[in-house]
Amino acid sequence: MTRNLPVVAIIGGGFAGTALALQLAGKAEVTLFEPGPVGPGLAYGTAEPAHLLNVPAAGMSPFPDRPSDFADWLAAQPDAPPPPAEGPRFAPRRLYGRYLQALWSASPARHVPRGVASVTQAEGGGFRVTDTAGEVLEVDRVVLAVGGFAAEAGAPPHLAGDPWNPAALEGLDPQAPLLLVGLGLTMVDVLLALRDRGHVGPVTAISRHGWLPLSHVAGAFPPPWPMTLAEGEAPGVRAAFRWLRVEVARAAAAGQPWQAVIDGVRPLVQRIWRGWDLSERRRFLRHARSAWNLHRHRLAPEASARIEDELASGGLRPVAARLAGWRVAGQGVEAVLRHRDGREEVLPVARIILCTGPEGGRAWREAAPVAGLLAKGLLAEDALGLGLAVSPEGVALDTAGRPVAGIDVLGPLTRGALWEITAVPDIRVQAAALANCIDSGKYENPACGVAAAPI
Repeated sequence: MTRNLPVVAIIGGGFAGTALALQLAGKAEVTLFEPGPVGPGLAYGTAEPAHLLNVPAAGMSPFPDRPSDFADWLAAQPDAPPPPAEGPRFAPRRLYGRYLQALWSASPARHVPRGVASVTQAEGGGFRVTDTAGEVLEVDRVVLAVGGFAAEAGAPPHLAGDPWNPAALEGLDPQAPLLLVGLGLTMVDVLLALRDRGHVGPVTAISRHGWLPLSHVAGAFPPPWPMTLAEGEAPGVRAAFRWLRVEVARAAAAGQPWQAVIDGVRPLVQRIWRGWDLSERRRFLRHARSAWNLHRHRLAPEASARIEDELASGGLRPVAARLAGWRVAGQGVEAVLRHRDGREEVLPVARIILCTGPEGGRAWREAAPVAGLLAKGLLAEDALGLGLAVSPEGVALDTAGRPVAGIDVLGPLTRGALWEITAVPDIRVQAAALANCIDSGKYENPACGVAAAPI
């Protein structure tokens, strides 16, 4: 007997949506809605050669059961940079985007090159997905895989809100001073792209703490430092950081770097987060989020070396300050910086570029179809404003906190429930669990979380 496969709509064609579609091959009839090319998304759509992956190639396969898939593909590419003499390989992100597109081209899933205007409940069960051209598709299940959204447009040409828009870096005098708001990985991407385009002017970059991204270990990676917790144990924020400091000291005494400790604790992070109540999660976000991100999301050694050169030459000035305001002055801008000690600095620059990253904006809340589902109460924001309210397994929760059978959320918008869900190694596991859930056809499957009655 021929099995009737579930019909699934995936909304969003970045890594999360693509990984799920690939893992659903043979398990469901999949239609993926994505206005742009499927695969690269915001993270891997860059064409800049200097934009490298922040995870070694060996960890970037979308298939948990085939971890070397991307590394094997990369080794066969004639235009790939040669591997280092020792240590892991950090590939250009443009090549990773091309890899995902190659995987997609062999997928049986269907691509609708449009966005989704609305999702409504169908009378007989399931959902009606209406795209921006007015075409309707009836499906059994909807997966929201809308990931990174850039910041707002800003006020060009003086304030560039979206650093990924090519116009943000165009029309600049190569000698002109610039201000970058944000000191994380997005700032590094923007600065390296500017330099590769011939810009040599001084760059000031600001953030609340003034901390620059840290680097992965250069050369051979140490094995993850063994970190264990008893079943059900979830140390609070202060206790967790004391634990990390103790383990870093123990690792150093054994000749191992702090990076090995962070790599060792990563498999436990989601469990620790789930064990915290709301007040403890808020404490982490208020007091420890920046320090954790600094140590967790690290630069490829090659990119870090270029930032060190920028600091040594004076080309980059990191400052602990915030942007208090700005005004047009002649052909440029006067930016008002408020330093941590309270003093103000008026900095004349040619342009301000916001580099706060995808999590710095609220665009996902206002984009279709999420905005419509929020308005109907079928979706709710999580209590921390990090994303959507979901069960730990990604089942959407409505405004009353009830699971919404047939609507799942995949990727960064599940941060409120999982926190550590922005990198490929985490998302691919989440996608595999959801694919198995959809394949089972049963909401009581443990991989799907709590049982949920149809809405």
